[in-house]
Amino acid sequence: MSHSMDPAAVFASQFDGAAPEFAVSAPGRVNLLGEHTDYNGLPVLPMALQRRVRAMVRPHRNPIVRLRHQLGSYPPRGFQASGSIAPYPPGDWGNYAKAAVQGLLEAGAVPEPVHGMDVLIWSDLPVAAGLSSSSALLVACALAFLRANRVAMPPLELAELMAAAERYVGTQGGGMDQATCLLGQSGRALRIDFFPLRARPVPLPQGYSVVVAHSLVAAPKTAGAMHLYNRRPAECRLAVAVLNRHLRSRSLIRNDLPRLGDLHREVPCLLEIAEQVLGPSPWSLAQVASYLQMSAAEVQQAYLKGRDGSVMPEPEDGFRLMQRVRHVLTEAARVDEAEGALAAGDARSFGRLMDASHASCAGDYGISTPELNALVAVAREAGATGSRLTGAGFGGCTVSLVPEDRAPAVMQAIRERYYGGYLRNQRPELVRQQPAWDDVLFVAHASSGAEVTELRGEGGPA
Repeated sequence: MSHSMDPAAVFASQFDGAAPEFAVSAPGRVNLLGEHTDYNGLPVLPMALQRRVRAMVRPHRNPIVRLRHQLGSYPPRGFQASGSIAPYPPGDWGNYAKAAVQGLLEAGAVPEPVHGMDVLIWSDLPVAAGLSSSSALLVACALAFLRANRVAMPPLELAELMAAAERYVGTQGGGMDQATCLLGQSGRALRIDFFPLRARPVPLPQGYSVVVAHSLVAAPKTAGAMHLYNRRPAECRLAVAVLNRHLRSRSLIRNDLPRLGDLHREVPCLLEIAEQVLGPSPWSLAQVASYLQMSAAEVQQAYLKGRDGSVMPEPEDGFRLMQRVRHVLTEAARVDEAEGALAAGDARSFGRLMDASHASCAGDYGISTPELNALVAVAREAGATGSRLTGAGFGGCTVSLVPEDRAPAVMQAIRERYYGGYLRNQRPELVRQQPAWDDVLFVAHASSGAEVTELRGEGGPA
């Protein structure tokens, strides 16, 4: 929101002259290491950002949620906080508020009578950038709805609940974004493990800056990239099914296990076994079905069906099971190694792990783009200790570890050689207008988690 704009005045103009009762802020996050490991039950290493989604809120006794955004490009939204809440069309910003409210109602977290709320949203967090603006919005709405109904919930419990709730919008992610948003610590990264969710702080290296740069390729998980994004979890589920069958046949496990992380804990040599069983070639749907002794339709229903009932089509290039497994298992090992490097203050080793992660994300997981690869290369050539894509991929941002005294030079090189050079030559449509530099290129500071601040009194809903 503009510094010249008074949020309370905007709130009053949007909601019949009323005053907000409390404020909520929820940070975005940048993932330093551990990409697409969370939904596989393996660790991640993110940090919460100083950039945040913010809200002013007024509770009321009518079970209606009314949403307004400071930016006119986000249309007003409203819905009843009861029963089964039908989603807006895919990509609609209001779905994140609906997901938060629906998740809390389904969990029985909010007692009757349910109170609604008026909510004004604004943010300095870039959207569709791989910095978790969507999860920050979801968490902000969840905290607002809980406070509007005078309900307290432990952050770990809310993080797990919101990880499941976000699947309402159609993405099949893990729990990293919600956990980082709620559990973030100032000045520290977090090592987060899953199933059950737990987190511990990890020191950041002294004398280094974390530089975030937007490729300017949007990565909206609720629009065109959703199919690409959801393909990876689906391929991991298929790989788990195939490996479960093989491991049971060799009496290496007794029962099927749900995730790659579970299999790896039971069978430490899982990567070597996967190389033998899955092989380097892509699998067809027919091959998967034959191996599992199921029909193709049964495989689709069991492993390829989305929340909305749609079935993911078979990719033209087949299911790349071995490549996905190799990325996930080696990425988890990199997180373990990185935690040790950071504890020892070894920034150079951490940088090498970031570089290896990007190579794995680009190669085995196939989630990079030419723009992200070019941006990483510019940062490294300019003096970054390590650089990689961050977030779901297919666009969005890179994150680089840079010696503090080199950060201005690295950022200037990115301006000149990526935005002014590579993009101007290869993707001129992305730089027809000069970007707002503060929005696309900045030094990230590890921030505290989401919070609620009372603005007036302690009264209940109006």
